[in-house]
Amino acid sequence: MTPRNDDTPPAGHPEEPAKAGPALLESVAIVFALLDQLTLARRPMGVTELAAAMDEPKPRVYRHLASLRQLGIVEQDPATEKYRLGAKLVGYGIAAGEQFDLRLIADPYLTRLRDRTGQTALLSAATHDSALVISAVDSTRQVCITVKPGNRVPAHCSAQGRIVLAWCDELTQRKLLKRQFEAYTPASMVDPVRLAERLQKIRRDLYEDACGEVLEGVNVLAAPIFRGSDKGDELVGTIGVIGPSKDVPSPPPAGLIAQVQEAAAEVSARLNSGAYESLFAALSRHRG
Repeated sequence: MTPRNDDTPPAGHPEEPAKAGPALLESVAIVFALLDQLTLARRPMGVTELAAAMDEPKPRVYRHLASLRQLGIVEQDPATEKYRLGAKLVGYGIAAGEQFDLRLIADPYLTRLRDRTGQTALLSAATHDSALVISAVDSTRQVCITVKPGNRVPAHCSAQGRIVLAWCDELTQRKLLKRQFEAYTPASMVDPVRLAERLQKIRRDLYEDACGEVLEGVNVLAAPIFRGSDKGDELVGTIGVIGPSKDVPSPPPAGLIAQVQEAAAEVSARLNSGAYESLFAALSRHRG
């Protein structure tokens, strides 16, 4: 018998047919969407509620939950039949933190950004279709605005969330843009056409702000953080500042954008990404 390594396709399956790829990717996307919903809710959720939140058929959501339960990824309350995140995920989280700690890498750049701008500096990790605040270095002012780590920001009306949406795959974007978005304030961006146009602008400009869209009088300016890989630059998070709209105005001044992007570029460079090189080169030519 000829030995085979782990990368060799099983006998009878020389290569996955092209049509099988998208089906597998969609299945993986549903799994992570389920985990994101359970994380965001911070409470057990039923199949019907999850299906409605994800805009997925109830039988499909049930099948994925049943598989995740067998693997110990989610747990089901026998009394309510609702699902919650499983204890097995704790081990995954600890291992992931040991292997890749964005907070540890970004910490000095967060502190420097706070000192240079006078505003609270925020670091968020990219999730399936939104952003999770994982670190904050508060402003040294007597009264400051901040966000507690662990806060998942709205995907559609926050700077960090829209940056994540801008780099989501096309299928995820289409599904998200079909949702009925909640308006937290009169300024919240809830129009899917306007949102789609904004995502294109974010990919071009490599920054975003969301003034008064979650809290009136408060603005967040953020830039994407990338990690280099064999497949190209991968979005892993955002870095930015939060403050009163009088101090972090919209549209943001060029100097403030430059400070935020410089921090994002340096963290990205630590992660082997040169995503900002072409942008900075173009700005240099423009100034010249």
